[in-house]
Amino acid sequence: MKTDRKKFFFCFSLSVLSGVILSFAFPPFAGWQIAFFSLVPLLFSASENSWKNFPLGMTSGFFFYSITLSWLYRVAGPVYLLLALYLSVFWGVFLYLAFALPEKGRIFSAAFVWFMLEIIMSNLLTGFPWILLGFSQSGDPRILKIAGYFGVYGISFLIVLANLAIFYSFRKRYILSWLIAIAVLAAVICLPSFIQPDREQDAATLRVMVVQPNIDSSEARSPYANLEDIEEITVQNLNGMKPDVVIWPEGIFHDDIGADEDVLNGLKALTAKYGFSLIMGTFTRADEGLYNSAVLIEGDRIRVYNKTHLVPYGEFILGGRYRIIRETFERIAGYVPLTEPGRELTVFDVKGGRIAPLICFENIFPLIACNFIGEEADVFVTITNDSWYGRSAGPYQHFAHNVLRAAETGRYFVQSAMTGISGVVSPEGIIEDTLRKDGEELFIEGALFYDVPLMKGNTLYSTVRDMPLFIMALIFTGAVLCRRK
Repeated sequence: MKTDRKKFFFCFSLSVLSGVILSFAFPPFAGWQIAFFSLVPLLFSASENSWKNFPLGMTSGFFFYSITLSWLYRVAGPVYLLLALYLSVFWGVFLYLAFALPEKGRIFSAAFVWFMLEIIMSNLLTGFPWILLGFSQSGDPRILKIAGYFGVYGISFLIVLANLAIFYSFRKRYILSWLIAIAVLAAVICLPSFIQPDREQDAATLRVMVVQPNIDSSEARSPYANLEDIEEITVQNLNGMKPDVVIWPEGIFHDDIGADEDVLNGLKALTAKYGFSLIMGTFTRADEGLYNSAVLIEGDRIRVYNKTHLVPYGEFILGGRYRIIRETFERIAGYVPLTEPGRELTVFDVKGGRIAPLICFENIFPLIACNFIGEEADVFVTITNDSWYGRSAGPYQHFAHNVLRAAETGRYFVQSAMTGISGVVSPEGIIEDTLRKDGEELFIEGALFYDVPLMKGNTLYSTVRDMPLFIMALIFTGAVLCRRK
């Protein structure tokens, strides 16, 4: 009994260690390669075909998400740990299934299990693909090249494959699978050096002006005061520059802009006077529904994109059609979110460029960006309000998702945030520029100018998406299971 207790605490310590180590592989930390060995302690904690692997996997996942999502404490308090607990379930399922599969071929079949679980996590209950395992490589341009072929899920697959290869190198078993795994890792990492992506740079560019007003949304302010401040910052920073498009962040006018004709007329006059197009975040009302919108204003021309993927419990109540859930949420939060989701993607045509607007956390979903590529977008603009998260890891993690999406789609990404981070990311996933003052990126005001090249063509991932790896996962895992049978 004493031996079993010691073994349990040893395995428990290994699972905790794995989750803690992996948390340091994500922004704003700089240990980008930690992910390639961080799961090894967790794998050593597991036993063959044991139900105990599930709680061990959950333990590791819970510590990982508790640390990396700790910035949510500012807006949700300790309730954010429920989200960490939910996400950790996928880790528990992974560790259980990985060691329930036949050992022969497990290096690949277990990596495919992780790949499938990330797909489910990204779609189940509206999905939350925040800081997927592949996201840990957002600071490594060499690995990011792979995203143009296999996406973030493909990078996650490779990381798990590398961890399993390291794990089995200690066991010195199934050498053939180990050698094949090493060969696959080397081939995929070297692949971008030999195959050039199918995309080209248009001769045209858009001169973009990104404005960051440094308005803290936790302070009660009128939408008119916000507009007055950001207009003043914009005009002051023009300094004779003539941008093609000016970008203001999400929620800069946190009211129904269509209901105030004076505001609209003032913004139309502003764009006509200085000769630029304006993209701004606001709310609009249509068909008796209220929408979180990105609005393009260009003189008398107005176009609207309504956010298609809403934040659960922030913009709508998951399960809100049930009265008990709705009333419980209202008692806890003190309000009921009534935002409606948009139904279609809208691309803004601006002076020869086709701009795909993303609002807030829409940039964490690979398929939304890929769907915009299908609408022939040649540059992306993300507008967001991350002021709620203060000086924490949250804004850094959010901005870094643009890096993955840029590498997947082969497009430039431009982000405008209320208090930061605002900046530009190249199609290679390189952060070209961010708004800084005295070394600070958060809670500063100012404007950033950048000539953004318009990109054409498709990456392999934006064309075929996750289907090749999905099919391979089904075939390989099915073959392993049928062989055992």
